[in-house]
Amino acid sequence: MRIMMPRTYRKIGFTLSLCVCFTLLLIACSSSKATESLATSTGVALPATQTIPAHSAAVPTGTAEVLPPTATVPPPTPTAEPSPTATLPPTAPPVPSVTPLPPTPTDTATPTLGIGSNRTIEIDQMVQVYVPAGDFLMGAAATDKEAKTTIAGGRAYPEIPQHTVYLDGYWIDKYEVTNRQYALCVAAGACQLPWVTSSYTYDKYYGNPEFDNYPVIWVNWFKARDYCTWAGRRLPSEAEWEKAARGTDGRMYPWGNEPLDGTRANFCDVNCTRTHAYGPINDGYPDTAPVGSYPAGASPYGAMDMSGNVWEWVNSLIAPYPYDANDGREDPNAPGERAWRGGPWSNGYWWMRSSVRYRSVNWYQWYVLGFRCASSE
Repeated sequence: MRIMMPRTYRKIGFTLSLCVCFTLLLIACSSSKATESLATSTGVALPATQTIPAHSAAVPTGTAEVLPPTATVPPPTPTAEPSPTATLPPTAPPVPSVTPLPPTPTDTATPTLGIGSNRTIEIDQMVQVYVPAGDFLMGAAATDKEAKTTIAGGRAYPEIPQHTVYLDGYWIDKYEVTNRQYALCVAAGACQLPWVTSSYTYDKYYGNPEFDNYPVIWVNWFKARDYCTWAGRRLPSEAEWEKAARGTDGRMYPWGNEPLDGTRANFCDVNCTRTHAYGPINDGYPDTAPVGSYPAGASPYGAMDMSGNVWEWVNSLIAPYPYDANDGREDPNAPGERAWRGGPWSNGYWWMRSSVRYRSVNWYQWYVLGFRCASSE
């Protein structure tokens, strides 16, 4: 006989069954975790194949005692051996610094310039002589009966009074500028040709190799100035020219006060075709002579042909003495007549004196007119 339980009891029974099942499931899960935990904590191996590390001894299959894990002891930290202490050499006592002394004058000395000093200018190979600083006597002495004393009577200019002039040291060309040297300036485009290429005696003078070493002529003041500028020099002042010609003692000629002869200068001698030729003397040339042909007539500083051969342009305007470089006569742009110095081959002995002064307008050109240059120290 089936006994029918009320519906309420059936629901309770079903619920209890679910609870029992759930409880058993929880117990089973807890048991599994506990077993794993026990194996881990007691070292009891589970019945399963395990992988043994290669460095461990073989363990029989089955239950085996697992040794507790060996504690990893860190290797001892090596103690660095102390590096041997380098023994430094004893410190030398400090050496006091010494300030080097400037070189003695003999170490860097330059040659002392004086009478006899000379140099060669590269651009035209002109030799220059040195004129030291100092006073000199300029003009003719009152006792000189040959001196021009008034402006009347031709183009010569008064030479008096004689006076003292101071000049700084300077260089002046040893020789008059030659045809060959002037041609270099023309070829460079810095100079114009001489106005005429012949001379008083020779039809072919400038440009003729036979006369390369003769003084250039037929040049005006502007052409002379242009050449000196191209060559890195300048025209000398009238005072510079006269000191270079006669020195400091007021002598009559570059060589002294001895009379003129054929070994000292080129002037109108027996070879001269002009009416005032001076017959007793023979200087060897009827016209200009090669520069430097009369070493016996050299000035105290070694300048050649300061008496005779050709007149020479200077920078100065002609003006009365006393000479004053600051009174406007050295202004290259000032109007007026410019001075000539030195006397030519075509004139007689009176014109060979170092104090003689001549003049003309600056554009004048002639067969007896040349020049030389100068340089400041």
